[in-house]
Amino acid sequence: MLNTGPACVQRGKSVTNWKALSTLCCIGLPLLSAAALADEVRFDGQNMMQGELKRLDRGKLYFKTPGTNTISIEWNHVDEVSSSKSLEIELDNGDILYGFIEPTDSHGQASIRHDHGTDLVEMSSVVALTEIEDDIRERFDGTASAGMNLTKSNNYENYSLGLDLSYTTRKYVSNLDLSSHINSSDETPKSEQSSLKIRSSRIWKKRRYTGGLLNFERNEELGIDLRSSVGISVGKSLTHTNSRIFHIDGGLLLTRENIAGSGDSESSREAFLGARYEWFRYDDPQLDLTTQLVVIPSLTESGRVRGKFNLTLRWEMIDDLYWRLTYQQDNDSDPPGDGSAKSDYTLFSGIAYDF
Repeated sequence: MLNTGPACVQRGKSVTNWKALSTLCCIGLPLLSAAALADEVRFDGQNMMQGELKRLDRGKLYFKTPGTNTISIEWNHVDEVSSSKSLEIELDNGDILYGFIEPTDSHGQASIRHDHGTDLVEMSSVVALTEIEDDIRERFDGTASAGMNLTKSNNYENYSLGLDLSYTTRKYVSNLDLSSHINSSDETPKSEQSSLKIRSSRIWKKRRYTGGLLNFERNEELGIDLRSSVGISVGKSLTHTNSRIFHIDGGLLLTRENIAGSGDSESSREAFLGARYEWFRYDDPQLDLTTQLVVIPSLTESGRVRGKFNLTLRWEMIDDLYWRLTYQQDNDSDPPGDGSAKSDYTLFSGIAYDF
């Protein structure tokens, strides 16, 4: 006897639901695959790839395809690019647009659709593409570095560690810079140089920014157990192209110094003026040169001026892995404490990894 009751009806509904689900999967999976391949780049006149645009940074376009990990293409080789992602697009004249890069028939040009319309710009004028990430984890970028030098004759040891971390949103950029250098040998006592710098900046039009900063430093050679500074800053990027970056900044600091070898501390007000220049190229050998100078006159102690100079050369050995050479010098015209040196420098090499 056939069963035509509720159980049979339920099985019929299950079959129908399963067919509907299968149909949705058959339709949805190709659509998801198409979405994953929605970005496109054409380069060197004849090559084309579909996949996912990651970013344009420092003259390189980072792109991922289903068959490769993320690869980099030198921007001056790119003819056309389009993306379905919402992007922050920076031009070499300082303009920042938020929108989409769409396909165009104009060779060597990019069509940018934003809230106020559509602009057609030269590819060479685009210097940065950054996805406006919804996932907080994707907003972080950083570099980790480490180095070690050993000499048997006098038991010389030198260790260095560093971490640079940045967090970017549509209007703000925050940076954390941590470094530590430790030296010792039979002839000299152990000495340490360490610093932690935290800065958050509000980005305005034409590459201007304002922000706040918090610094902690330790330099036993200059007589400092701990120097703590809090301040405000203003700055501007004067140049940003696909081969170099140059910006200046300045501001005010409130500083407290704990003097090495004693329980004394001193507080002061300071100003600072800094400049940073970055140059990079991608012909062999691929090089990345950064130099930074900061001058810090005291507003409390007449005649006292501190200065910091940093020169870093990086050579990419394989993707995102660099050999790094850094020279760093600190000067103080009137260091606290008795017998403290007026200058100190460090030269170290090691490896660095971008993530």
